[in-house]
Amino acid sequence: MSGYQMHAPLDPECPDNNLGEILGDPMTVYSGCGDEIAEDFEASHRAKCKRCQEYGAANIEVVGP
Repeated sequence: MSGYQMHAPLDPECPDNNLGEILGDPMTVYSGCGDEIAEDFEASHRAKCKRCQEYGAANIEVVGP
């Protein structure tokens, strides 16, 4: 295992992408579970949104050491 992970971001211009609003909610911030919420939201949104699927594939991010 190389320690690198790939991440396909959501299109920030997508009208159905309200992840910023969700993560900006004070209850989400104080709960400390924003990462899990973001991961779940991205996966479910990307599964049904063709626009974000294409954007993520074109803008893949590599995260690692």
